[in-house]
Amino acid sequence: MTRRIPTHEFALYSLSEAGPAGPASLLPFSAARYSRYKYGSVAAADAFAQALGAAFADRHPELACAPRLLMASSPYTYVPTAATTLARRLLPVLNAARAARGRPPAALVQVDRVSPADGDYGTLSASDRQRRMAANIVSFRRFPAAQVRDAHLLIVDDVHVTGAHQRCLMRASDELPLATRTFVYLASLGGLDPTYEDALNHAAVRSLGDLAAIVEAGDFAWNVRVCKFVLDPAQRDDLPRFLAQLPGWFVRDLYRNSCRDGYPAMTRYAPSHAIVGAARSGHPVG
Repeated sequence: MTRRIPTHEFALYSLSEAGPAGPASLLPFSAARYSRYKYGSVAAADAFAQALGAAFADRHPELACAPRLLMASSPYTYVPTAATTLARRLLPVLNAARAARGRPPAALVQVDRVSPADGDYGTLSASDRQRRMAANIVSFRRFPAAQVRDAHLLIVDDVHVTGAHQRCLMRASDELPLATRTFVYLASLGGLDPTYEDALNHAAVRSLGDLAAIVEAGDFAWNVRVCKFVLDPAQRDDLPRFLAQLPGWFVRDLYRNSCRDGYPAMTRYAPSHAIVGAARSGHPVG
């Protein structure tokens, strides 16, 4: 019989039809900041990580300063999720609290997404999310039993919407010999329609021009959402002009990321990948 791992949830903000609610002493919730974070803004991720780390360490010191602590973000194949940037910025915040208590630093370990998919999860209904997650394959192969035995695991993600993604991760990690498992979110969407997540994602970034402003500011970290957004058919007419505007490193990284996550083989993204490949090779992209 599978041992039941004690499982907890923590969200910095609660979003509802009445508006966002969160600790008054911490960072006020900003949909625009959240949108920029989702599209690669390191400054936005850092601001959220500072507030999230302070609140979590204050309310759950028994977990934040547990003798053995591991962290992970939402799973990915090659290109990390926005939540990975959040987790990377959160790690030193929690490790500072741990050092003050004489605890060793926590480690950040990757959860693998075995089968990347096309499309935007944030646009899906509750039933579609459930179907997607039922077919989703994730792996905790980087968590050997000797490393995780009696450790406390924090899994960092953006928002809790329907719980389908959390249940998927719980199924995949049920065999680990963990002491506890805690899902740490920026926000819980409560009873809001799941597609509200899409509106939140695009509160400040709706076009390639909006994304270009983040990249050109020198405040950017790649994530899978950015790759899919740039390669999506909806952006294809503007893609050549966008690529011509961006520095060469961005075009080269986009091409490499696309190849490694398998987008050239996906009908939805293959034509845009070809445009990126032409731009990378210095060929005309118009």
